[in-house]
Amino acid sequence: MTPIRNLRSSLADKIPWPSCGLAKEHALSTSYRKYVRRILQVTYSIVLFILFLCLPCLSADFYLIRSSDKPSAEQQELKVATQFYGINLKTVTATADTVSVITEAAKSNETLAVAIEANALTNTNRSALLSALRERKDRVPLLILGVTSSTDQASLSEWSGITAISVEKIASSPGLHFVVGTQSSISQQLSGFELPSPSDQSFYFHLGPNSHAEQIISVKKNTQVLSTFISNDLHGQTVFLLCKRILSGNQQTDWNSDNTEEAFEKIASVMMFTKYCAGERGWHALHHYANLTIDDPWLREPYGNLSYKGLLGEMEKHNFHTTIAFIPWNFDRNESEPVSLFRNHPDRFSVCIHGDNHDHKEFTDYRNKPLDVQVAALRQSVARMEKFQTVSGLPYDRVMVFPHSIAPRKTLDALKANDYLATINSQNVPMDSDKPPGLLFALRPITLLFGDFPSILRYPAIKPTPAYRIAIDDFLDNPQFYYVHQDFFASGIGAFDELADEVNKLQPDTMWRSVGEIAKHLYLLRLREDSNYDVLAFSSNVLLHNPSGETLVFYVRKQESGSTPVKSVSIDGTAVPFQLGEGYLDIRVPVPAGETRSIAVLYNSDPNFTSIGIARNSIYAYALREISDFRDITMSQIRIGRAFTTLYYSRGATAKLVVIGGCIVIVLCTVGGLLLIVIGKRKQIAQSALGQTPSRTTH
Repeated sequence: MTPIRNLRSSLADKIPWPSCGLAKEHALSTSYRKYVRRILQVTYSIVLFILFLCLPCLSADFYLIRSSDKPSAEQQELKVATQFYGINLKTVTATADTVSVITEAAKSNETLAVAIEANALTNTNRSALLSALRERKDRVPLLILGVTSSTDQASLSEWSGITAISVEKIASSPGLHFVVGTQSSISQQLSGFELPSPSDQSFYFHLGPNSHAEQIISVKKNTQVLSTFISNDLHGQTVFLLCKRILSGNQQTDWNSDNTEEAFEKIASVMMFTKYCAGERGWHALHHYANLTIDDPWLREPYGNLSYKGLLGEMEKHNFHTTIAFIPWNFDRNESEPVSLFRNHPDRFSVCIHGDNHDHKEFTDYRNKPLDVQVAALRQSVARMEKFQTVSGLPYDRVMVFPHSIAPRKTLDALKANDYLATINSQNVPMDSDKPPGLLFALRPITLLFGDFPSILRYPAIKPTPAYRIAIDDFLDNPQFYYVHQDFFASGIGAFDELADEVNKLQPDTMWRSVGEIAKHLYLLRLREDSNYDVLAFSSNVLLHNPSGETLVFYVRKQESGSTPVKSVSIDGTAVPFQLGEGYLDIRVPVPAGETRSIAVLYNSDPNFTSIGIARNSIYAYALREISDFRDITMSQIRIGRAFTTLYYSRGATAKLVVIGGCIVIVLCTVGGLLLIVIGKRKQIAQSALGQTPSRTTH
């Protein structure tokens, strides 16, 4: 029974019911009691629903004036950008009958921006629209987009206020780059960067020598830098002009993308403009977060090429945080020195969950590993980590990093049902699911599309990380997760310093935190009409902070489709009523000035993991872990060992190959060692037979 139902029942139980001694009257009284209780339940539900509907909320609108009812490529780009920032995109077809609609919309405080397709300029009443825009104290930005070489130059000059302006086209030229200007109010973290162009063709503005237009984005061809996105002041009204983007040959592919930077590059201009116009009224994060995770090691000093003492020094000098993706199988195998180091430096070290036994792909397809076996492993992981916490005194984050690859969809459901916070992997789409089409999905590393559970993307730090990619994630308010293994530090314990310095340089206020703390800050804010905030939460456990100087109310919404029933919702440990409807959980949270509230949504009806067995019963898992330790701790110190490790990670070696190969290497090393001993013994015998004694070096 949910807290709301409990409240309904308690209200019904407080009604002064008639008392009768006769059985008939008692039956009537019972029937009456049920009837009134039902009326109260329905009434309470209706009242609560109306209260949620009546809460003052923000309606932020972006108007697009188009030339026809058929959606254009420009409209598609704006649709992605406005959805990303939580703004309503409203379209108006330019005709004589729509002039009043457009001008009235421009006057409204709910309107954040107005855009006009270039081929609709001649059908739009310029003087009426500009007059309406100027009536607002906070001038509404105007964007003219889809400009090509066929756009009427006289009309373009009239609308932009730039007297000498024309548009030309760059013919096919491979290797084009976009250059972002330094107008910080709109380009922000992207200022001065060069981004790869998604197309080898482009339109550009040819401006007269006396033009004062601001160049926001230009296209670079060899040594030429040609403007594609500009702004100009027209008697106090800022007008932006954007050339039409030339799509690739396969237009359907053009609207899909493999990664965040590629998706952003395709619609960079409209994303920048939309964020500029939205400000706090669009979805945004309070802080920028980053994390380095090292997979596999347990707490011994050193673990292969990883020295915890050395790493602490690098973290303090270069300001970053390291999470150890800890294999629960190792729950009681830790040394006191690194444990003390972690305990004394929680701002630099943390621990999360990395599989259970880590017997290669232990969370794989259900033919090789049935779902019930995987669920048992997830629960055993927690039980072992609880024991780890008891033995070591160190906390851990209930965040799963799957070994080798992300699990199937239903395993993510099991993570949620067992109150995990998130899963973070090199892929955020379950292995048995298809990646959703479109650019919107690729723009964020976090998705709730699979069981309403946060699945988060991370990047290998071993690969070169372009600075512009870091800047794009900062611009989009995306948290940045990097991961390595112990062999990453073979070149030195400072191997991550350069990347950490680049992240801190581009966004000096980046907060390096544990994966658990970042998961608890996975939410976006949006300013409401009443100066309070809407909150879009990704995690089931949220730390909601109010940095302002006055009490604010946060209207928290989290996606909940009902696949995993919600057991309870609490604020700072106290259960509170909540509303479920239309695929979302809603809760109202007042937060005093400068304070933080902890919101927890729980799903597990049996949170007791102490009864689950944690013994290491599998001989196969034992052998694999011992061989893996030998690989990481011993073989990593020699060249042939590092070559084997590289093969293991790059070629996707199977668990059987690892066991067989590991056994062969151990046997060879053992035989080699014995041979050296035998040779030494023989040398000593030969020297004794000649009446010699081994020479000693004196100091």
